[in-house]
Amino acid sequence: MSDAPESSNPQPVSRRKLLIGGAGALVAAGSGLLLPGTARADQVLNNNATGTYNGYYYSFWTDSPGTVTMTLGAAGAYRSQWSGTNNWVGGLGWSNGSRRTVTYSGTFNPGSNGYLALYGWTSNPLVEYYIVEAHGPYNPGSAGSQRGTVNADGGTYTMYESTRVNQPSVEGTKTFQQYWSVRNNQRTSGSINTGTHFDAWNAAGMRMGAFNYYMIMATEGYQSSGSSNITLGGGGTTPPPGNGGTTPPPSGSGACTARYATTTSWNGGFNGEVTITAGSGGVRNWRVPVTFGSNQTVSAVWNGTPSWSGNVMTVTPAGWNGTLSAGQTASFGFTVNGSNTAAPSVGSCSAS
Repeated sequence: MSDAPESSNPQPVSRRKLLIGGAGALVAAGSGLLLPGTARADQVLNNNATGTYNGYYYSFWTDSPGTVTMTLGAAGAYRSQWSGTNNWVGGLGWSNGSRRTVTYSGTFNPGSNGYLALYGWTSNPLVEYYIVEAHGPYNPGSAGSQRGTVNADGGTYTMYESTRVNQPSVEGTKTFQQYWSVRNNQRTSGSINTGTHFDAWNAAGMRMGAFNYYMIMATEGYQSSGSSNITLGGGGTTPPPGNGGTTPPPSGSGACTARYATTTSWNGGFNGEVTITAGSGGVRNWRVPVTFGSNQTVSAVWNGTPSWSGNVMTVTPAGWNGTLSAGQTASFGFTVNGSNTAAPSVGSCSAS
């Protein structure tokens, strides 16, 4: 959860859901694993739960059971309705955040206090972040300090930062930073280029960490009544139907390319990201070697499966992103610690 108005004089509030973490999070009873592309009937949630559903990661939390429901539908779609609840948040997305373009559409009717936002956490440092697309009369970032503006995706967002002192988080009770980008011209459909916001935050001194936790397109309500009906574009935790879920894209024997970028850096470390692009024939089960220098230690890897030989880390797919059509992309990232801040050497992408 986040900042929200307690009364006519809003104060920062943190009511973080301890159960929602990364890929190892609690899965609701009866939500067993299915093969990619297997559609499931709608599921109604009204108790705290996380898991995967029709190829997407979901989380649902409320402190007022029975006054709010979130219904999981077709791949990437959910709808919610709440009435008189104190506080709730839920949505669909990915078990790990990353630099990606998130496309969404739908309706959002917050009544009074509520917001529609891309929401997630990073680790090392621990950061709770929101990219707010629409909200009620209360601006959820306004309790923090303003950090400038960023132009992104056809609009202007105001950036805010707050410090949460000894508050519940995905890592237990800790002190952490909270980052906001709040869109000035609100909307309920469009695309969000997360990297644009991450870079703007970093330029403003708001350093992010590793994407070891989830990222969801969330609806949140606080002491209000309202509803939402949101659908994400393709690209869940496994390929959803309509985006290669029922029929895998052609694998072919085409080559792939790998491109490296340092996404964030700090004194004593940095985060790197490698983007894989499939060649004209597509690629199945890509692999990319990454060579690190002396005094460099990799403390986290996400969206990929690493294996090591000396100082060379070879990364292969993490399940859903292993088969790519021509021109399709996937990415993996890692956190490097040490006094050596030189960029690693990324070798040629190949099919395994």
